[in-house]
Amino acid sequence: MCGIVGMVSPTTDVGRATARQLAVLEYRGYDSWGLTTLGDCALTVIKDVGSIGRAIAAGGIDRIPPASLALGHTRWATHGGVTRTNAHPHLSYDGRVAIAHNGVIENHAQLRRELEADGITLTSGTDSEVAAHLIARHLGNGSDMVTAIAATVGRLAGEYALAIVATCDPTTVWGAKHKSPLLAAHNGERGVLASDHMALDGTDAALVLEDGDIVALRSDGAQVHTRSHNGRPRSAVRAYTPIDHGYTRAEKGDHPHWMIKEIHETPDAATTALELPADRLDTVLPSDRLVTLLGAGSAYYVSAMGSYLLASLAGVQSVAVPADEADYLMRLHTGDPVIAISQSGETFDTLEACRSAVAAGAIVTSICNVPNSTQERLATHLVQQGSGPEVCVLSTKSIVSQVVLLARLALETGRTNGTLSDADYHRHAESLTRLPHTLRRFIDTTGAAVRSLAATYRHVNDWFFLGRGILFPTACESALKFKEVNYHHAEGMAAGMVKHGTISLIDENFHTVALLPSAHAAPRRYGATLAAVSEIAARGGPVIGIGPTDTEPDDLANFVEYLPLPCHHDDIADPVLHLVTGQMLAYYCAVFLGREIDQPRSLAKSVTVR
Repeated sequence: MCGIVGMVSPTTDVGRATARQLAVLEYRGYDSWGLTTLGDCALTVIKDVGSIGRAIAAGGIDRIPPASLALGHTRWATHGGVTRTNAHPHLSYDGRVAIAHNGVIENHAQLRRELEADGITLTSGTDSEVAAHLIARHLGNGSDMVTAIAATVGRLAGEYALAIVATCDPTTVWGAKHKSPLLAAHNGERGVLASDHMALDGTDAALVLEDGDIVALRSDGAQVHTRSHNGRPRSAVRAYTPIDHGYTRAEKGDHPHWMIKEIHETPDAATTALELPADRLDTVLPSDRLVTLLGAGSAYYVSAMGSYLLASLAGVQSVAVPADEADYLMRLHTGDPVIAISQSGETFDTLEACRSAVAAGAIVTSICNVPNSTQERLATHLVQQGSGPEVCVLSTKSIVSQVVLLARLALETGRTNGTLSDADYHRHAESLTRLPHTLRRFIDTTGAAVRSLAATYRHVNDWFFLGRGILFPTACESALKFKEVNYHHAEGMAAGMVKHGTISLIDENFHTVALLPSAHAAPRRYGATLAAVSEIAARGGPVIGIGPTDTEPDDLANFVEYLPLPCHHDDIADPVLHLVTGQMLAYYCAVFLGREIDQPRSLAKSVTVR
């Protein structure tokens, strides 16, 4: 979500470098930005609403004075409106401490009242500002920096990644972490504290801070403390983790947006997922236990698709749980299998569910696209996607990779436990093998038809996306893409649910997209989906069909448009084609509507708060 970058260097001006690295982190989501620099024993702060990338291009940071110490932040609002005052960094009441914060301080109101009772005036509506004042108050009472920070975080309830600079320590960027990600790196010339690997350009390894850690970062080293049981800081040792710059660097090339570039990369993402050795997948799941799949947002719909795949291919009973509801639904025991799915590996609700699962003794498998993420460090088993950087806030190639990996997991489990015959295993495996080629050909040749559909129907404000079986969560994910980037109302729904109440919404203005399975591979679901289409059309609702090329002409009578897909007639490959079609349709509608595509309003790439 929010981005933190702190830099220190005795030899170079780090103010503008901090701003540039903050702009790199805007892919996570933002609504405002700010920078503070330390010079002549005083902190200077500039901040504004909007994009720091645009501010850099417009010369908005040219007034930053040269400095050897800087701290910056891109904000995604949780407490307080989107205003310059609420943008980070926040200064303490005496102007000697500046902080940037990711996360949520749950007891901020109580701390605010306490500070106000001491005569301290808070100027923002954020939950974060209290931390700056608490640290300054401890310093004013004679504490050193590490003690002041330890005492402050001991008062904070919730989660936080804190970056701190102070006039009393002009050579150090300080950090403190609890549940929100924070990394530290240095190369002898410059130290960088950041919330994301993407901001660590120029360094080869990073300290991945653990919960309770406090770090003092300088250009040539880092000293880590952790809070002991009595709240006092004590020294700690943390290992350095190599940084995969192949992951952290990405270029948009000739593509107008990251989203369409990453859609074009889905065949490569699928290929990488197919190249993972089978022995990494065939012993993960026991056949006699309920499997829990966890995810949030798109990853939840991927989890639901995985549940269908495990049932149909492996005969394994499973349940897909939205991570934000896991606390109310999961009842795990020692040895229970859990599969956690996340693009970033830093999704707060998913991490909390993983922590609960680990505490219960469950076996947690992580499917994740970011190496060395928190989710990977929590998990028992790692399935690394290797899809490469995904910069657009909307997840595209990453979720395609996740579906392919879950399909392979189901196949290998089915072969191991005898649910799949050798013939069925090889038939499905062959379909998966052909999928990257089919995707590439489909994207290259069908893009114009999808664009034409988008041009015609971009004005529609209300949509249903319908599917049956595995195409039900596929429809939900397609509707989510519409909401995310078009800002239009869209609902994903099981086709059989339409007649239970929601059909009352159907009229000539309420459009439906129906995802058709193969009539050969799933004749019952095919016929049942057409029955729902008929019910909608009978009430004047326009329906757009998306399905196999060889659909019988008579079955197309109730569609106002039909987009044919080069389907494999296989319930592994075909839903992926539907997924990518939904991504492309959402993208082109957004282009015609003039939306902010790569960073839609109010959205964040990695949701690191509750």
